[in-house]
Amino acid sequence: MSKPKKQKPIRSQDKLELAKQIANQSKKVVTTYTNIEQLILRILKFISSWFDKLMYNQKTSKLVSLVLAVILYAAINFSLGESVFNNPVQSGYKIPVISVNVIANTEIYEISGLPKNVSAYVVGDLSDISLMNTQKAYSVVADLSGLLEGTHEVRLSPKDFSTRLDVALSQTTAVITIKKKISERFALAYDFVNKDKMNQEFVLGTPVLSDQEVIIRASQDTLDKIGMVKVLIDVTGVNADFVKEGTVVAYDENGDRMVVDILPTKVSVTVGVSSPNKSVPVAISPIGEIPGGLAIDSVTYDHQTITIYGQDSILGAIDTVLVPIDATSLNVDVNLVADIPLPSGITKTSVNVVNMQIKLAPGAIKSIPNVIIEYSNNVKGYRFTLVDLQDVYTSVDLFGTQANIESIINEDLYVYFDMKNVVLGENEVQLYVQGPNPLVKYTLVKATIKIQVTN
Repeated sequence: MSKPKKQKPIRSQDKLELAKQIANQSKKVVTTYTNIEQLILRILKFISSWFDKLMYNQKTSKLVSLVLAVILYAAINFSLGESVFNNPVQSGYKIPVISVNVIANTEIYEISGLPKNVSAYVVGDLSDISLMNTQKAYSVVADLSGLLEGTHEVRLSPKDFSTRLDVALSQTTAVITIKKKISERFALAYDFVNKDKMNQEFVLGTPVLSDQEVIIRASQDTLDKIGMVKVLIDVTGVNADFVKEGTVVAYDENGDRMVVDILPTKVSVTVGVSSPNKSVPVAISPIGEIPGGLAIDSVTYDHQTITIYGQDSILGAIDTVLVPIDATSLNVDVNLVADIPLPSGITKTSVNVVNMQIKLAPGAIKSIPNVIIEYSNNVKGYRFTLVDLQDVYTSVDLFGTQANIESIINEDLYVYFDMKNVVLGENEVQLYVQGPNPLVKYTLVKATIKIQVTN
């Protein structure tokens, strides 16, 4: 093991050098403090000299005296100190909406002309305004006590505000009309609400109401304005037969809801819920002309048929769901994905899109003469004669691929006009044509004919 080394003793010469360094450092510190002290004294001397010049100069001393006099005058006469230190903070606050409460016998009388809401501006101590907003006990009152039928000007008064607050209403008076109420019976209709919040494959039946009519109390003028009274039936999420209460409301002739007394305000309703549906084939409906004289030869669908949901009466009139496509964009065989539109009156389909493979081929033309013209929708039972006896028949031109048009014969075509909107006398009616193959375009040689309508 090695022995520790002995420290060398400090020599006298080293001690002398250390003492000199300490002395030099002390001199530097003293010099620095002396310089700082002299700088501060010079700054104070400059400020004192500037202040003496300001106070003992004839011009500036007068200005200083004037400023001091104004400050002293304001402090004494306007009690600035007391205002600053003794008065609490004043504040303003606007209440945008306050309901107007009516003191009147509304069971007997109908009140009109009174505003539903007013606004108010409140001024006072900030603490009082904060307390007002916390408690919200205030109101505005129209006291109609003792007033009889007729027109009156009444005062609107703020109520239950702190007496330390100043309150200014946006409207302080109102011209009102008081009329006596009478009772009248009204038949009930119904409306389903929130139908968009139920599964669209379900169909609502006709409701059975516990009451067929209600009593409404209002002035005669108001009763005369009632256009209809309905029971509102909420059908959110229904998927089976249900029984619930519906709210009774009255509407004026413009469909605006009216504020009247209704007895009863709710009635029980029983509604049957079903899901009528039908499976129908899908077919395309080309829009426009295919370029280059081509025609659609065949279409293959991933869904040949779909299920549609709706009222039975609507389902019975639909045999095919047509999917429109832009024919002008077709020039070669193609695979397409198309949305399936909802036919009028149909609430839902089992499939929303269809994939189809379309094959094209050269187009051909064929004309079929002597197609008999028929009629439909003679709902009024009218009789008619043809203005031109030759309009018993018409010709139909066909365009499609040779394979699609060659098998179509006269008896496959249905040409007709619709008598639903005809009137007595001479009518020019539009002709329509239907054929067996949706891939063939059918064109009527004669678009309209004239008929004479009689009873």
